[in-house]
Amino acid sequence: MLGKQWSFLLKMIQDVSACFSLTINTFLIHLLLETFNGWKIWLWFSIPFWYGLTWVCTGYFFSAPNEATSRFIRDNVNEIFELEFDEYIYLGPYLYEKFDNGAFIVHIVPFIGLGIISATIVSSIIIVLLFGSLCYIRINNIVVTTMNSAEMRNLQRQLFYALVIQTLVPFILMHVPAAIMFAFVFLDIDLGFYSAVFSLTIAIYPAVDPIPTLVIVENYRITILHVTLWMFQKDSTAGDNDNRADKIS
Repeated sequence: MLGKQWSFLLKMIQDVSACFSLTINTFLIHLLLETFNGWKIWLWFSIPFWYGLTWVCTGYFFSAPNEATSRFIRDNVNEIFELEFDEYIYLGPYLYEKFDNGAFIVHIVPFIGLGIISATIVSSIIIVLLFGSLCYIRINNIVVTTMNSAEMRNLQRQLFYALVIQTLVPFILMHVPAAIMFAFVFLDIDLGFYSAVFSLTIAIYPAVDPIPTLVIVENYRITILHVTLWMFQKDSTAGDNDNRADKIS
């Protein structure tokens, strides 16, 4: 029974890794939709799936628990979280095993695994920069050459600015922290407590992502302000009525 529980937990860790990969690449569809159309778009819709599958396979085959990694994390986990080794399960690459005599061993399998994961991050960044530039050129040409009204051109500009900022949000909150963390792992530098910043930025990304569109697009912004003022006035009116009722009674 215990073995089944650990297998289930290991699968959950792999699923979380896959979900992160899906999240970090799904927003690329915003850019790709502006660049491709027709049947080819379905190829681009499959990108998050293939990235997620890559992370699952890499975690399972290249970063699975092993004796060297277990020896390395056993004391640290017990000291920080007060957990015994049989009370948790983990996934992660352990690249450099050091010995008391100064010698060390480079574990090739997890090194390859981390290289694959890093390649997905780098390729995602390249897609952001490449198709973001193409999207900018295309929308800029549409705005310049269109014969539509000034209001339509203004709306197109607003949507473009919202798209750019919505692309920068995950780039800053997910790509950059992930790239920095992986770089420190390759350099064998322990970030310690600061590695928790990576988890924090991932957690706040879904809450921050829709804000640029709601603020930049004028119709959304005006509607939010009107609804906010209406709710504030409604609460104020209700409070005044309650005060009047108290005085009468």
